[in-house]
Amino acid sequence: MTMKRAEAGMPSRGFPRASILVLVIALAAGVAMLSGLAGGLVRIGWPLLPEHFVAPVALHSALMVCGFFGFGIALERAAALKQPIAFAAPALAACGTGAALALQPGLAGIFWLLAALALVAVYAEVLRRAPELHTAVEAAGALAWAGGTLWWLLARPFSVVVAWWAAFLVLTIFGERRELARFVPLSEKARRGYIAMVVVQLGALVVLAVPWHEHPIAGGLWWLSMSLFSGWLLRYDLACRPRVHRFGWALHTARSLRLGYTWLMLAGLWGVVNALRGMPLDSPGPLHMLLLGFVFSMVFGHAPIMLPALLRTPISPPGPFAFVPVGLMTLGVTLRAVGDAIGSGGVGAGAGALQAAAILTFAFTMIRHLRR
Repeated sequence: MTMKRAEAGMPSRGFPRASILVLVIALAAGVAMLSGLAGGLVRIGWPLLPEHFVAPVALHSALMVCGFFGFGIALERAAALKQPIAFAAPALAACGTGAALALQPGLAGIFWLLAALALVAVYAEVLRRAPELHTAVEAAGALAWAGGTLWWLLARPFSVVVAWWAAFLVLTIFGERRELARFVPLSEKARRGYIAMVVVQLGALVVLAVPWHEHPIAGGLWWLSMSLFSGWLLRYDLACRPRVHRFGWALHTARSLRLGYTWLMLAGLWGVVNALRGMPLDSPGPLHMLLLGFVFSMVFGHAPIMLPALLRTPISPPGPFAFVPVGLMTLGVTLRAVGDAIGSGGVGAGAGALQAAAILTFAFTMIRHLRR
């Protein structure tokens, strides 16, 4: 796949027309990310937008999950499949972002639902060519994106929507990490554990989707699956293998991923405790730890692999400040957890500013190294 080629250090030189097309349509992802960040900062107390410009505020979560992450995952899959029809998914996701920023949330939801279904079709084609367990897990993630978007359009409780959307991200990452190590054999115990955790996650999503989802057991089961995912990754993932000499971006990726798996473990445990206390699944503490701590650690770790492959251009070795964005995000997530635990809006606002700075700093770092 595309990421494997980049890991091997063999990105092709030049800047072909396909890469220019990728850059142009990727602007939609950048707009979605910046709008989502602005909306998130406004929600925690930073007056960055006038009151009448409410789209990034009201659609903060949708823009980040569907407009940014959904677009990015669909684009990477399309580039790997190398079929023009596969680009329908990222194109539809970009249209959804445009509709959201035009204050048309219903139309945006329809575009994003179609994008998710198109991504499911892409995975179906990949499975037809080469049936693999990791591809089936990624396809289940795309179905979770479609399901969450459908529940959002049907105005289901946000706890249900966020569970399905978060499952889209987690299942995609879980599948991709196994995809990158597909030539490293797993023991039968590890393989059974891998399948069992996916079944637990999907079972929790189904239970949450039925009318009596308010029962805390369903939310606790969902959060428990997150801790199980983390434990499996910390034990079997390539980034966590001991006695492996790493340097450059490989070391950066391993550090980011290990940190992300730790955040996922802590988020899952916190979520289980909240469920035992009768608190809703979408309580801010563990949810922020999952979406900002875990997911963005994955972004920071995978971007040096994926971007050179997508753009078909080399990336220069990391400098001494390449890990600074990861450090800023770690500090921000820690402060955000403290703020959520003690109910301090001021601490949460400061943490949000740090997290936004981490994302923007990382984007600048990647652009700088790719230009070199």
